[in-house]
Amino acid sequence: MLACQLFYRLFLNGTQVNSTQAMKLVWVILFVSTCGICNNIALAQSGLDRTSELQILLEQMVSQNEENDIQQMLDELIPLLENPMPINSVSEQELSELFFLSPIQQYAIIKHRDVYGDSLSPYELSLVEGFDENTAKLASLFLSFSADESNYKIRTKHELLARTTSLLEDQAGYTDGNFEGSKQRLYFRYRLTSDKVSAGFTGEKDPGETFFAGSNSQGFDYMSAFASYKFNNGRSQIIAGDYVVQWGQGLSIWQGFSIGKTSDVQQIARLNDGIKPYSSNDENNFMRGLAAQLRFGDFRLIPFVSYKRYDANIDYTDNGEAVFTSLQTSGLHRTDSEIEDEKSVEGLTTGIKLDYIKGRLKVGLSAVHTSFNMQMQRADQPYNRYLFAGDAATNLSLSYQYRLNRLFLFGETATSTNGWASLNGIMFQPVGQVSFSALYRNIGKKYNVLYSSAMTESSRVNDEQGLFVGVRISPMSKLTVNAYVDFFSFDWLKYTTAAPGKGHEYLLQATYQLNHDWTINGRYSSETKPVKVTDSGKFSRNETQKRQTARLQVDGQVGELFTLRSRFESTDYSHQQHSFGYLIAQDFGYQSKNEKLKSWARFAYFNTDDYDSRVYAYENDLLYQFYVPSFYDEGIRSYLNLRYKANRHWQFWMKIGRTWYNSVESLGSGNTEIAGNTRTEMKLQVLFKF
Repeated sequence: MLACQLFYRLFLNGTQVNSTQAMKLVWVILFVSTCGICNNIALAQSGLDRTSELQILLEQMVSQNEENDIQQMLDELIPLLENPMPINSVSEQELSELFFLSPIQQYAIIKHRDVYGDSLSPYELSLVEGFDENTAKLASLFLSFSADESNYKIRTKHELLARTTSLLEDQAGYTDGNFEGSKQRLYFRYRLTSDKVSAGFTGEKDPGETFFAGSNSQGFDYMSAFASYKFNNGRSQIIAGDYVVQWGQGLSIWQGFSIGKTSDVQQIARLNDGIKPYSSNDENNFMRGLAAQLRFGDFRLIPFVSYKRYDANIDYTDNGEAVFTSLQTSGLHRTDSEIEDEKSVEGLTTGIKLDYIKGRLKVGLSAVHTSFNMQMQRADQPYNRYLFAGDAATNLSLSYQYRLNRLFLFGETATSTNGWASLNGIMFQPVGQVSFSALYRNIGKKYNVLYSSAMTESSRVNDEQGLFVGVRISPMSKLTVNAYVDFFSFDWLKYTTAAPGKGHEYLLQATYQLNHDWTINGRYSSETKPVKVTDSGKFSRNETQKRQTARLQVDGQVGELFTLRSRFESTDYSHQQHSFGYLIAQDFGYQSKNEKLKSWARFAYFNTDDYDSRVYAYENDLLYQFYVPSFYDEGIRSYLNLRYKANRHWQFWMKIGRTWYNSVESLGSGNTEIAGNTRTEMKLQVLFKF
């Protein structure tokens, strides 16, 4: 139905063919011709882009939760690209760092090694039970197949990275003088890594903030640092400075990158929990203080203490007492009001977790307590009735994981001052080509937690009951199909609803490996849930919102140097009104034979009826960057991304991207308004390693 609607709106709606319609036709031809290439051209293997599957997963995570800290995950994965784990001695615990592998797949690697001996080639991964060719290629990027791994050790390395980005057009906040600083974003980071010691510093100035001036006379608006020491053969660790805490399944505390509902139905369990040094530029979602991870025998003890100042909206009661109505998460300090909210609330957080880890079983008990120096007093609205208020919060939880060959059980049950929550799941792989997964969640409306991120429909872990069921099958060697259904309900109203309600979501994705270098990926999803509408008489009620999305993407290599990626993406939205949107994009990748120069270019056309029918599209970006912009209205998007590796010490990046919008005279509103119909970003980055 979506395809028919697109065909009608492209070619049958009108008798004249104008320039815009001609552009649409050009993009359709480009897309179809690229699909045809993959069936007719003989291709050679190349390493230019073997992370397509990972990009698809991360892109979906961002589109469902735009606040997900993808950079924190990249900071953990990229070092593994440079120092892959030795496959013939790696443990299941170490493999859990590869979040895209299910616990059953991680165990399958170990079992395959025990039965057939050492693996000497990445091609052997495709023979591991439960692996398809895409998963095998992706996992091989992070694993070493060297014949001699006895001296495997991470060498001491220093890394300096500097980046500047800027929107070339002027926004109203600069021309009107409402922004205190310049429009450039400045970013600097230093990292030291070795076998036992790691340390880092991060500094960032957002657009509109000052640098060594005004409210930031000390330099960067945001500064972060950490030092970490590993001992006991890497099983124990101490961290001073900034770090993230990730426990259980995210009901009591989970910071940084988190897995949600994705097209890979095996990614429903949180595995690699513990404490980790913080290296992202999210200015809120981390701890600052001391933490330790101590392993002795079958037990692991994780204590931490953190003191931080938070951005918050400050108000005063009738008797003049200061309270805060909400915590700010933007990290922006450009205007007088934003600067006034900066670091206005103090918070002290302590926690402890004790794990028992024995063979296939892992059980953990944890406690987290936070106290603020003033009361949180929310607005007197019905949707705030059961949400956290006051100056202190405590959460206790019990988590577990148990694997029995092809069966994996996991879950967590937690309590807060007045409520409780429970999340439990199962994964089962009866044969290598079929996997089932299910997750049930029951989170009470009185359950409250401050630093949580669990696998839920709502971004807030509060008042939700749901059942997720997924299946992954490989009916033939080159075809993998993922499908899931998720049912959810809410016992109380939320900010976006006028009453309790329920909804459901479906997804179907198929990936077909045409040959070693070409892949076709198709996906359809549908989500139905209640959303509040207000009638003219100011009475609110729920009305069903339905959003359908469809995607077709083709990736492949042309010879040894070139990559093509073609995409069609569409959104069909209905609520009070019906709207439709689509994007057609063609990407071109190039890598020189000596691998010194890499580049990506994109040309895309998008057309949506409104913001509700917006589409998301991943863009190749700079190192440690992940960019998934949304597009709405009508326009053209293009960008060029270059990376030059001068030698083993120096690397340089440049990216310039521009979006042209049709039939508009300005973009944005308020301080971010641009007079004109173009938006252009320039990014420059340099990396020095020694």
